Amino acid sequence: FAVFSGHKALGPNGIGVLYGRDDALAALPPSRTGGSAITHVSMESAEYMPPPYRFEPGTQPVSQAVGLGEAVAFSSEVGMDRAAAREHELVERLVAGVLETPGLRLLGPQGAEGRVALAAVSVDGLHAHDVGQFLDEQGVLVRVGHHCAQPLHRALGMASSTRASVQLTTTEEEVDRFIDALRGAQKYFGVEVAR
Repeated sequence: FAVFSGHKALGPNGIGVLYGRDDALAALPPSRTGGSAITHVSMESAEYMPPPYRFEPGTQPVSQAVGLGEAVAFSSEVGMDRAAAREHELVERLVAGVLETPGLRLLGPQGAEGRVALAAVSVDGLHAHDVGQFLDEQGVLVRVGHHCAQPLHRALGMASSTRASVQLTTTEEEVDRFIDALRGAQKYFGVEVAR
């Protein structure tokens, strides 16, 4: 199987892709039922349409499907190698900015190698939700919390972290704005460390 969410592929929320062999998909039970997914229903049993229809009950998210199609076309036009190279450049800048700032702790690899297009950061002396609120007020969008990795955060002795991601259309200025906003949060909350 191959699975991905639309919003992780530069497309809209509310849609994704499940790709697999016909026999494997036919063996999967549907997670939801409804119109267009069933061929016959009685009080005792239900018979489902063949894949992919058995997994698509009800009204389909047409605008999301069009948006995802455009995102896939854009990604195909740009090329995955070019997108990956651009993301690597941006991650190098992101990681360098975090590592050169005292009081910031980078989770994961301490360089751009082996790192996906994001950085999770802890700011010494601050809770990630406070950092996120400050960055939001600066117009910098991040995710804060456990990022579905509570055991990792516990193992690192951290309550939570602030995560920023980059992608093909992210600019160097946006990466710098994120680093500057983290430094601004340190100053605002009085936890700035001299560089």
